[in-house]
Amino acid sequence: MRKLILYFLFLVKGLLIAQSDISDSLNASEASDTLRFELKPIQVVGFLNSKNPIETPFSISSLTSRQLTFGQKGMSLGESMRSVPGLFIMNDENFAQDIRLSIRGFGSRSAFGIRGIKLFVDGFPQTTADGQSQVDNINLSFIQSAEIIRGSSSSIYGNASGGVIQLFTEPYPKQRQIKSSISIGDFGYRNIQSSIGDGANAQKYMLKISSKSYDGYRDNSEMNSFNINMKSLFELNQNSTLSMHYNYVDSPLSNDPGSLNKEQAGENRRSARIQNIDYQSGEKVLQHRLGASYKLKISNSSKLNILSFYTKRIFSNKLPFENGGQVDLKRSYWGLSAKYIIDNYFLKKPLSTTIGVDFSDQSDRRKRYNNIKGIRGSRVFDQLESFINKAFYFQQSYLLNDKINVIWGSRWDDDKIESVDYYLFDGLGSGFTNLKNTSPFIGMTYLINNNSSIFANFSNHYETPTLNELSNDPDSASIGGFNSRLTPQVSNSFEIGLKGYVRDNLFYEFSFYRSKIDNEITSFELESSPGKTYYRNVGETQKEGIEVSLSTNLGNNIRADFAYTYSQFEFSNYIKKNQDLNGNRLPGLPQNLFNTDIYYINPKGYFMVMGFSRYSNIYLNDSNDQYTNPYSLLNLRLGNEFQIFGSRFKIHVGANNVLNENYYSNLRVNAWGGRFYEPAPLANLYFGTEVIF
Repeated sequence: MRKLILYFLFLVKGLLIAQSDISDSLNASEASDTLRFELKPIQVVGFLNSKNPIETPFSISSLTSRQLTFGQKGMSLGESMRSVPGLFIMNDENFAQDIRLSIRGFGSRSAFGIRGIKLFVDGFPQTTADGQSQVDNINLSFIQSAEIIRGSSSSIYGNASGGVIQLFTEPYPKQRQIKSSISIGDFGYRNIQSSIGDGANAQKYMLKISSKSYDGYRDNSEMNSFNINMKSLFELNQNSTLSMHYNYVDSPLSNDPGSLNKEQAGENRRSARIQNIDYQSGEKVLQHRLGASYKLKISNSSKLNILSFYTKRIFSNKLPFENGGQVDLKRSYWGLSAKYIIDNYFLKKPLSTTIGVDFSDQSDRRKRYNNIKGIRGSRVFDQLESFINKAFYFQQSYLLNDKINVIWGSRWDDDKIESVDYYLFDGLGSGFTNLKNTSPFIGMTYLINNNSSIFANFSNHYETPTLNELSNDPDSASIGGFNSRLTPQVSNSFEIGLKGYVRDNLFYEFSFYRSKIDNEITSFELESSPGKTYYRNVGETQKEGIEVSLSTNLGNNIRADFAYTYSQFEFSNYIKKNQDLNGNRLPGLPQNLFNTDIYYINPKGYFMVMGFSRYSNIYLNDSNDQYTNPYSLLNLRLGNEFQIFGSRFKIHVGANNVLNENYYSNLRVNAWGGRFYEPAPLANLYFGTEVIF
């Protein structure tokens, strides 16, 4: 702890001393480039009340289309978010399990999908009331920008907010525009897309359709999906707008190759686990999502935002075991939120207030059947699970003087969780629980000058187990109801940092954080049902870390982004089968992570991007007796944009894992029998082209 703080303070001191020298140097050597990257402050629109990032007492990363779309393959969020410090993504090759994403360790327990992180697209929640997020319905080429709040955010966003990811789709074109694109690559990758949009009138619209397929690097990892995104904006009058959003995904095939032990992975990296083939392991998804957002400018100092949404998800999968190895899930999820924002003065100083209410209702009808080598057997589990959340929150921002800005607030959540057992042959397993939580926070920013600040915050975070985690009871694998021993995890977090701009040429951010988590939820497997994930509380954990982010212009149309993460996540009160695991590191996360992206963008349309990442070893189980070797990744992308006969054309080519590194795209923590490993592809290529009319 002391070494971490000293190292952090050393970095901060060095930057403060060097800041004036850097400014003078950049000013003296300011180039007359034909194209210069701008690093001017932008509004943090994903925050409750939009702010200049220098004025916010949180660690917030913003990504633009340069990071998100320049020559990207468009298969996974992990392609474009490796440059965000504190964020770690795995499982971008197994589409039956979806990506695993963690921010400062929150979300690392997930066996599939995203847990503990709130995800939004254009303000609409992609995270269910119980804290699960899936991204299989998101067309990444439709995403124009992103904001990531790194750290506990329950006081703003409620349950499962160890971090927040806000994604924003591309804006409406100024005039009617049609796009068509196709991408192909190794291992049967294909992505065909078309879109049309018009933003010239008071009624604006966009429609995007895509069809994506992939044979996969490993056996039994094929996938295909069809996706539709529509949005429209109605300018009702000069003070109010109504926007409508619709999303549809049909993914009839996503096979799961499963995980291997070390010997199997070394013998044949591309092989699937034999049980996954025998039991035809994979999933199918069909989902509709509809949302509406109304914005009203009441006066020059106040506004009202109202948002509603409805999601219908039909999901089925086959797992690599017999007992309960086929799952049918029908989910209905809807919600309503409203927030009122007013700016006024108190003691002649600016005071901004946000008051909001949230309501969401999630209902899952979950059925399990025996999996007889891919054939559906007898029903062994049938229950209706519900999670209803009601919440009220407020936030205030007050400028004490020209240098100090204080933000404080709190959120009150009332969660009702219920299961109704419809399979009574093994007894009645219905149950009900009511959880209440208050999540306060306070943050302060001290402006060193107009372009830099020191910030600090203290916040509370709570996270309930998801319905899926609760329904997997290791002591009663088939009986309905919930695992009554699995309880919410709660934490208190403190953070201090420094961030700022040096003219328009350098952005920097340093942060140090410390969190204490009670009842940390972790995953494990049983010998009797390998491949099925269960969850348990493990007492206390301590999470400390340093994050460094730098973006700079190097001249001659070259820009570089650097990110470094140091994470010290340890068990502090964990006894497992009479084994003292205190001081062991949390598995599934690297302690050191470095990433750099270097961009060359020529005014004539040429671009080239080099991305390099270095990961330290990763522990694979709570005992810390199994771990991976450190590895490095090098990815290259280049392309060009040009015009022919009045139409714009874009072409790009990419090479991933240029170093041909033997690494793993996913690691299954605490897997039974040492089956931790899901090998990643070796060096591979892809190519894409787009025409814009």
